Amino acid sequence: MPKKRIAVITAKADDSEQKAILDGITDAAISLNCDVAVFTNIYNHWIIDEILNFENIIYDFFAPELFDGVIVTGEAYRDLSMLDSVIKKIRGSGIPAVAVGMEIEGFLSVKTDDAADMEHIVDHIVGVHGFRDIDILTGRKDDPVALLRLSGCRKALEKHGLTLDENKIHYGNFWNNTGEELAQKYLSGELPMPQAVICTNDYMAYGLCDALTAGGVEIPGRITVTGYDCTESRTYHYPFLTTYRRNRRKMGADAVGLLFAEECVLCGCGENLICGDTCSCGVDRAELSEEIHSARINKDRSVAISRALLFTDRLTLCRTLAEYTSVIREFFYLLHDAQKLYLCLDKSWNSDAYEGEDFLCCAIDQSSCELPVTFHRNVLLPALSEEHARPIIYYFIPLHFQSRLFGYTALSYNAPYNYDPSMLDWNKTVANALEFLRMKNNIHYLRQCLRDSTLYDSLTGFYNLREFRGIMAEVGAGDNSLYAVKLSFYNGNEFSRGENYRSDVISDVAGAIKQAGVNHEIFCRAKDDLFLALSKNPDRLFFDRLKAIIHHSLAGRYDETVVSVTYASVCGADSRALSSVCETAERLADEENEKIRERSGQTHYNALLKIHEGIHSSPKSVPCTTELCKRLCVSEGYFRAIYRKCFGISYNQDCIDARIMLARYLLCTTAMSVYSIAISCGYTDEKYFARQFRQYVGCSPMKYRGEAY
Repeated sequence: MPKKRIAVITAKADDSEQKAILDGITDAAISLNCDVAVFTNIYNHWIIDEILNFENIIYDFFAPELFDGVIVTGEAYRDLSMLDSVIKKIRGSGIPAVAVGMEIEGFLSVKTDDAADMEHIVDHIVGVHGFRDIDILTGRKDDPVALLRLSGCRKALEKHGLTLDENKIHYGNFWNNTGEELAQKYLSGELPMPQAVICTNDYMAYGLCDALTAGGVEIPGRITVTGYDCTESRTYHYPFLTTYRRNRRKMGADAVGLLFAEECVLCGCGENLICGDTCSCGVDRAELSEEIHSARINKDRSVAISRALLFTDRLTLCRTLAEYTSVIREFFYLLHDAQKLYLCLDKSWNSDAYEGEDFLCCAIDQSSCELPVTFHRNVLLPALSEEHARPIIYYFIPLHFQSRLFGYTALSYNAPYNYDPSMLDWNKTVANALEFLRMKNNIHYLRQCLRDSTLYDSLTGFYNLREFRGIMAEVGAGDNSLYAVKLSFYNGNEFSRGENYRSDVISDVAGAIKQAGVNHEIFCRAKDDLFLALSKNPDRLFFDRLKAIIHHSLAGRYDETVVSVTYASVCGADSRALSSVCETAERLADEENEKIRERSGQTHYNALLKIHEGIHSSPKSVPCTTELCKRLCVSEGYFRAIYRKCFGISYNQDCIDARIMLARYLLCTTAMSVYSIAISCGYTDEKYFARQFRQYVGCSPMKYRGEAY
């Protein structure tokens, strides 16, 4: 039975507050055998900015139909308007939805009792410390959360026989600057300094304490300050803040239980008052030590990423996406405790515009980097549909450089408590490097276009098909022949060789064709992958020379899984001959491609292909069959059989063909002596070389050279 899937919409999932909620969600989900997919931004900017808030496009990838329920941690957002489209999709889908920390119309809700929590804080300030002159610092007047927490303070004060004067209430924005502004009013004498200030969140308390301490006010000697929420930042402010810890893990677990009408029981700490040095109770050293240890782990992980300069350097040196993913695999240890990384890139990531329809998914882990698979955007992630024994937690994170979206990354874990602040630096590093790779490929492409514009026009001897037809008409049939060179490319190599590798192959082949022409042959690029040559019949070795030079140009650089080459020729130079040679080249290419497809499914194909390519790239020193059999762990008889079945030729014959092909190339293009050519091709006996050359070519090496020129 397929596992149920829960989607979580949150912001800055590495923040301690959100981590606690997510820990509760993932704990409960694992206990119910459910998968979890967390959609989170990285920076969670509070200001409206086209570039800074572009990361929120991650929420557009959320598709309700892929999940059995959704949880929105609403309190993570200053303004829920950024989730308007997401909330609309959720309501339209009808799937169960829970809001954590706030109310969203149409959603179930899980919240802590903020008012009751604030009562506990007031009870401590009044009951334990005996203060009666108390100010309250809360959020905006129109903020329901701020008003709810204020009501708890008011109720507790009344319980102690105190009335809250409206002049003792200060409104702000739940951020540090509000506390700093209130501190300046106390320091300047604009407001009388009370015995205590109760802040309805920690960040305002941090700002207040920092500014008062800088102004020379002793805390808690002159004034006592409390916060609310026990954020991780507590360990970075002096003095240590007295605050109240909400049980956020329980909120997360309750949200899962509410989705599926299940009770999820968690062990661990509950909600309680955390004393610090901003009141006279003082800090609990054991509790503080635990907080510092936890904060240090997160900080060390983040610093480890920022210091991984080698990772950044290696990424920026990559020339292809294959090299890029290989470097990520090598540094996978930086993704602490992650089980796998899914790099999901827009299929047109290397272009100027984001399309967002089809994506490439590269699955990477500590030991491997799988070839990419293509999927449509409505799939989200192929791995989500795979069966797995244990529940998996996925974190979906935007991958973009400023406003240039590349796609997203998905990190998978098989246990909670793993996603940490170091992801911010990691994500920034890989996004910047991907933009660098895109720019390098664009520059390469522009340079290639410039080279193409001179390589394939009349100035270089390569005509387009229309001009070539006109030349044939002028030349006439006569004693001429037409030759065709057809290239067949195979999909998927853009990943391993770069977006523009086809242009490189075409350039190499065009250069080889031009090198083969020594008798004023006329060349044409009829299609992207089809070349034509018009040659005089007396040059009977043109075709042989052409094959030898092209073979040498490609051997060792591009195997048959990248490009294959087929040839055709016909006597004559009229329109009928032109049609015939083109059709023949296309037919032969189809036949050759079918043979390649058939043998690619054979046992040991990849190993045999590597051997075959090694022979033709370096025929001088080929390994003996005994060595190859040990490498493949097969017998010699079996090796000979599978090699012949794969390539239609014996291993020994293939070695001879490779040597003779190299000899043809050297005879055509160099002034080397026959003896030197024999040595270069792996022969120790010049006479034996000449005899074998004559046997395969039909003439002596010297005669071949004379006719070739």
